[in-house]
Amino acid sequence: MRKKTILLAFWMSLGLAGENLEKTQKKALEGQVKTITGEAQKLEKLGQLAEARAKYAASQALIEVKEVTDALKRVDEEIHKRVKDALNQSRKLYEARNFKDAASALDQSMKLQTFQAVLSYDLALCYFQMGDREKALEYLAKAKPGTVEPKQREKLQQLLTHVTTGENGFSMSDSDRDRIVRVNQLADSIGLNASLEDDGGSEEPFFEGDTAAETPAARPTTPAVPKPSRPPARSDSSAGHRSSLCNALGELKTTLAKSPSATFNLANCAESNGRTAEAVGLLEKYLEMSPKTLDAEESHARIDDLKALLALPGRDGVEIRRLYASAYGALAERKYDRALKSFTTAAALGPEFAPTKWKLALLYEATGDIDRARENFTRFQQLTPDQSAKDEAALHLSTLDAKRAKYDEEVDAAGDIAADLFNRSLKLTFNGSEKRSALRAKRAQVKKKNEQAKARNRVGGFAIPFAYAQQQLGEASEHLQIALALFPLGTEANQLMGLVFLQANDGRSAIKSFDVVASQGLPPAFYAEMRGRKQDRAVKVELNRDGLRLIYLSSYDKNGNPAPPGKPAGEDGLGDMVIDPSVARAQQFDSLDLSLSQIKKVETDKGVIKLKLADQEITLSPIYLPTYTPVEGPQARRFANNYTRLFVRYPGLEDSKLGTEGMSGGEKFKMGYNIASASMDIATSGFSVIGAISSVQDAISIARTIRAAVVSLSISFASWEKSVNDQQQLLAGKAFKTIPTQPVNLGFAQDIK
Repeated sequence: MRKKTILLAFWMSLGLAGENLEKTQKKALEGQVKTITGEAQKLEKLGQLAEARAKYAASQALIEVKEVTDALKRVDEEIHKRVKDALNQSRKLYEARNFKDAASALDQSMKLQTFQAVLSYDLALCYFQMGDREKALEYLAKAKPGTVEPKQREKLQQLLTHVTTGENGFSMSDSDRDRIVRVNQLADSIGLNASLEDDGGSEEPFFEGDTAAETPAARPTTPAVPKPSRPPARSDSSAGHRSSLCNALGELKTTLAKSPSATFNLANCAESNGRTAEAVGLLEKYLEMSPKTLDAEESHARIDDLKALLALPGRDGVEIRRLYASAYGALAERKYDRALKSFTTAAALGPEFAPTKWKLALLYEATGDIDRARENFTRFQQLTPDQSAKDEAALHLSTLDAKRAKYDEEVDAAGDIAADLFNRSLKLTFNGSEKRSALRAKRAQVKKKNEQAKARNRVGGFAIPFAYAQQQLGEASEHLQIALALFPLGTEANQLMGLVFLQANDGRSAIKSFDVVASQGLPPAFYAEMRGRKQDRAVKVELNRDGLRLIYLSSYDKNGNPAPPGKPAGEDGLGDMVIDPSVARAQQFDSLDLSLSQIKKVETDKGVIKLKLADQEITLSPIYLPTYTPVEGPQARRFANNYTRLFVRYPGLEDSKLGTEGMSGGEKFKMGYNIASASMDIATSGFSVIGAISSVQDAISIARTIRAAVVSLSISFASWEKSVNDQQQLLAGKAFKTIPTQPVNLGFAQDIK
């Protein structure tokens, strides 16, 4: 009896000690919050609202305090008011044709870091009206990722074409306009719902007697060689049949005979389908139609490359041209491994053909493989007779090591931020900081009481302060922006960037990042809460060609308390958030591995994804950090569809069922339905992830991003910028242009969603 009393006293003392420790930690955290809040208040009084908000949000990393929550609301309201006032003021200046002052007012508002899409769009209009087309193009590129509403996005893309080429829309029938709109939609989804293969075949049948390649002018017309047919893909309303962009474009040749953008796009199709001479002729026609186009230099370089290919003699020349066509098509569809394989085979066939070594070097450099990049740049120097080309290769060689060091630094910083956020959101208290026991982690809920029961059953994860999550995601994206400017195909940066884009509710951009990951043979992944057969777990969902793996990160009891898995979930406890492609990965996890044959169906169900297996059903609720997770209605379905599309894209589960992204009849009838809609409008919320990463996809064209990286690299800006432009000419030079369907509208925008 005495022994039991002693043990009871011992455990009670431990409990009291733990309680006292937590109280001590909480008091220390509150002291730190007070200090940070004081700094934020000073900044707020000085009118430095963005900086003040960042400080207030940073304090929430430690502990939530009501005064800080109120301060954040106050600062947000003031920032929004200032931006809207600036938009009204600059609109009046713009309409009075005082474009310089309008741009100045907008530029000042950009410092508030909110409504970045609309501000960038209007700045583009101002600079275009002032005759600075390059600056206009830069701001349109910045506005594009934050413009998600389909009609506004189409308007922006047509303006991009107008700024680049000078082309304007022309009168046409409604049926032609509908067909062109369809072509534009396909061009915007290459590699997703659209392919580049067409019925035109190749210019050059492969036959024994082919001993020389004629010049474009002398080459006789040869019968088109049909490509082997592919088995039809399984599809339904969810998977989306892969239509041929090039076939659809070819059907409009006559209608669009005077369109520079259509001519440019047809050149891309010809090049990707092995019609090299035709591509040369179309690009030359494009430059005749639009002599002042902003991409004239790049187009001339493409023509020179294509003519060099046409000069290659014999059967090897024919095959190298086919391999180049295959590589360009693979690049357009973001199949980077296939492009690398095609160029490697072409290099083996023509080992003395210097351009192939140049393209291989650029591809390896883009992936961050500096050893192979160095090898190919060096070989290119040996093969090319052109001294300026040798010097350009030397420029790349001189920057490789510095770029790699900076890239690793930026990826590590972004990875630390992302790991901390997901550990907190999943309540993995055993995965890191001892101070986490003092953090107030709780299940995510919506504000309305009548929706809390629904949310509790459907929304995954544990909430952390939204303002803090937004701030941290923005900071992570800034690190990744520089990393991707250095190595745009860097696997580590794209793994993290895909996760960040999912947090921005931008599934299309996430897929573009994950395509880079998949091309390295690594699994695209996201984090979710898994439910099924009374099991409630945090999981990392990894998608591969053969199926998927659910790596267990923790289990939860009925009160939401976490317990670690039986086997460690990688070195970071998150199932290896960042996987180094050059390092062998430990495969021993507590996990559920599912082959394609075991998965009967994947479907969007409101705000979650349901996996239907032969013997059970699993629900995956993706972890969403920046704001309330939508649980009903079109917002919820659009949110979950971002993840369901990943199952289509990577394991190839093409019978997956997407949710309807528009409002149903019942939802339209109710009209009062709203779950934190102000919070859910992430594309326009003041400090959304979209606002922070709006320039990531076009980082390389934005001078401030480049300069930010150069400062720490101790490399001249001009040299670094040139090496980056070389990469982009290979990776993005074949980007299709949106064809204008109506005269361009240069009206000032008050709001872009």
